[in-house]
Amino acid sequence: MLNELATQVRNGTIDPVDLVKESLRRIDAARELNAVVDLYADEALAIAQTHSRQGALAGLPLLVKDMARVKGHVTTAGSLLYKDAAPDTDDDIAVARLRAEGAIIIGRTNSPEFGGTAFTSNKLFGATRNPWNTSQSPGGSSGGSSAALAAGLAPLATTSDGGGSVRGPAAATGLVGLKPTMGAVGRNFLPRWIEFSTQGPAASTVKDVEMLAGIMYGDAVGDFLAVPKAGINLAPRMPRTVLACRTFRTDVDPDIEAQYENMLEALSTSGVTVKRIDSPSNNDTIWNWFIISTAELTQSLRHEEHRWDQLTDYIQSQLRFGSTVTLDQYIEAQRKRHEISAKFDSLLVDDAVIVVPTANARSWPAEGPLPTFAGTTEDPMITLNTPDSNLTGHPAITVPMGLDDHGVPCGFQIIAPRFEDGLALGLAAHIEKIQPWPLTAPGYSPFAL
Repeated sequence: MLNELATQVRNGTIDPVDLVKESLRRIDAARELNAVVDLYADEALAIAQTHSRQGALAGLPLLVKDMARVKGHVTTAGSLLYKDAAPDTDDDIAVARLRAEGAIIIGRTNSPEFGGTAFTSNKLFGATRNPWNTSQSPGGSSGGSSAALAAGLAPLATTSDGGGSVRGPAAATGLVGLKPTMGAVGRNFLPRWIEFSTQGPAASTVKDVEMLAGIMYGDAVGDFLAVPKAGINLAPRMPRTVLACRTFRTDVDPDIEAQYENMLEALSTSGVTVKRIDSPSNNDTIWNWFIISTAELTQSLRHEEHRWDQLTDYIQSQLRFGSTVTLDQYIEAQRKRHEISAKFDSLLVDDAVIVVPTANARSWPAEGPLPTFAGTTEDPMITLNTPDSNLTGHPAITVPMGLDDHGVPCGFQIIAPRFEDGLALGLAAHIEKIQPWPLTAPGYSPFAL
C-alpha cells in the first residue's frame, strides 16, 4: 500500500497537500479514539506545498509516537513533567530516516507515560481507544500509533518496543508489528530502558513492514549496540521448522489458545513443519527484565524525584520498586540474560523460528488495568509473551490470528534467530497469504484519497 501511494505522488497523480488534508480530516472524524494528541497542520501543509515528490515515502503523512523526538516540537512521553518542555533540537534517527524518504510529519500519537505499561492512558492526554472495540485498549505503549493505523487515519506512524510496545498494540489492532534484532535500528538518543528499547515498524501488511524496516535499519554514531545494516538479513524467506510454544508464562485464555491452534493447523495444512516444544522461558525471564527496566527508569528520573507525585500510578509503582533494586540484583539480572538467551539460541538453529501467542490474555479496558488472570491461572506477569525477546535481543514479529471474545484482534508472534529478521518476515508473509486479514478495523477504510 505504501509504495503504491508514494508512486502516485512521485508521478504527479496525487498532490501531497491532498494527502495531508485527507489525513487531518480522518483524524478529526475519529477524535473519540484519542489516538492523535497533537497536530502540526500548518507546518505539514507548508511542507506538502513545496515537497520535492521524491523518496520511497514521497508525500506520505507520518504520525510520530510521543516518545520519539521531532525537531522543533516537544516530546512529552505522555508525562505532565514534560508538558512544557523545550522543543527537540534533533529528530530521533528513525524519524529522520522516514522524513529523508519524503514522509511529512503531521502530528503526535498517544503513549502511556514513559511507555511504562501495556495500555495507552496517561494524566496528560487520557486514554486511547481501540477502533475494533472502543471500550478496550489498543495496547501499549504504541497504542496511539496502532489505533491510528488500524483506523486508517494516516499511512505511517512510528512505534517503538522495549517490552512488547510494537507487538502488543499491533496484535490488539490487527496489524503487523516488527521488533527488530536489537541494534538493527541505531539510536542517536539512548532510551530510558537502555538495552531493551528499539524503534520498529508497524503497518497493515507484511510488505509495508518490510519496506519500512529497509528504511529504518542502520547503525548510528554512539550506539554501542548498533549493528551495521549489512549485518541483518532482511530478505524474507521461509523457516525450515516452526517450533510451537503454547505460552512463555503460566496459562493462556481459551479464546486466544483456540485462535493459536487454528493458526498452527493452517500452517501444517499449507505444508509447514510444525513441532511442539516446551517453553524456553518462564516468569524468571520477565522478572529479570523488570528488575533491569525499573532500575534504569528510576535512574533516568532521579533528577525529577521531587515531582514523582505528579506521575501516573503505574510509573510511581515502578519507581518505588526500581529504587529498591541493589547493584547486585541489577548485575545478577544482566548475567541471567546470557543464560536465557542461550536457551533461545539453542532452539533457533537451522532456520527455525518459535511461534507463541503475542498475548496470553484477551483484550483489556482502555483505562486499564492489565489482566492478572489468563485461562484458570492468576499471575501478575501473565499478560504478554513479548518482553522475552527484548531481554534476549531476538527479532520478533506479530501478525493477526483472529478475534478474542471481545471482538478485538489477537496476535501470533514469530521469534527468529538474531540478525535473521527475514525469517520472521518470510513466515509472516506466508501466513498473510494463507490467512489474510482486514486492513483496517470495521467501519474504517485503508488510507487513500
